[in-house]
Amino acid sequence: MNYYIKLTKDLWIALRALSLTLALASTTTGIIVAYKEGFEISPLVALLVTLAGVAAQSGANLINDYFEGSFRYHRNSPQIYKFLGAMRSKFDILVFLLGMASFGIAGLIGLYLIYISGIQMLFIGLAGIIGGYAYTGEPFVYKRRGLGVPLSFIVMGPLMVYGAYFVFAKSFSWTVILYSLPISFLIPALMLSNELRDFTRDRGLSLGTLSVRIGSKWSKYIYLGLLIGCYTVPVLLILMNMLSLWALGLFVTLPLAISAYKSVSTYQGLGIPKTNRLHLIFSILYILTLVL
Repeated sequence: MNYYIKLTKDLWIALRALSLTLALASTTTGIIVAYKEGFEISPLVALLVTLAGVAAQSGANLINDYFEGSFRYHRNSPQIYKFLGAMRSKFDILVFLLGMASFGIAGLIGLYLIYISGIQMLFIGLAGIIGGYAYTGEPFVYKRRGLGVPLSFIVMGPLMVYGAYFVFAKSFSWTVILYSLPISFLIPALMLSNELRDFTRDRGLSLGTLSVRIGSKWSKYIYLGLLIGCYTVPVLLILMNMLSLWALGLFVTLPLAISAYKSVSTYQGLGIPKTNRLHLIFSILYILTLVL
């Protein structure tokens, strides 16, 4: 029993379950924008869209852990096996297989969503799954090409929001892209908080993350710019009559943003959970604003 408790705990950490709010926020935003524009929303289809998004991010998180190798140092296993050209523990292999299974679940749900919404959904779904795997998955590893931050913004932000919207609207709209921006800016901010925490190690290993390529100073500037963007865009949307004045309530999260920036800029590990917490609370308030 103790073994299974430890295994479950390790898998929970590998899944980074608390970060799955990224997918929940993006899919929910897309669904609500479709509803606001008058499209019929089936609760079952909305649930499937959400599950597909969460499964895709789960796959990305697990594959990230497998290739980053963090669990080889968490609890070493005496049994090592050759797997995909490398020596891996049973836990490593389990993480990889669960990651691929998560992508498979997202793909199966995606087939149904393609059937009800059109072939364009195929390209949206493929871009999402490939983007999620390639973040740290071999042979792509675009995180080490300095592309992790910008592509995480696209894949988990506007693309996922638009994908959720498209299932119901079956058409493209710049409106949904604009609505996606406030919460989307916090996604690359979370990735930057992770890169800055590991900056010294990654630079020593010559890993080509964005932060290593441009330096910690500019990385902190970008992080700050993303925080400014998530508060500036709602104000612009108010001026464009796309949001009500209720959106000004988002500024109650400003102390959280300031605290997160301070932690990130001093390379504290707390920058990651603080940024994740900011995204969660900001997203809840933003979604409530959209509903109002």
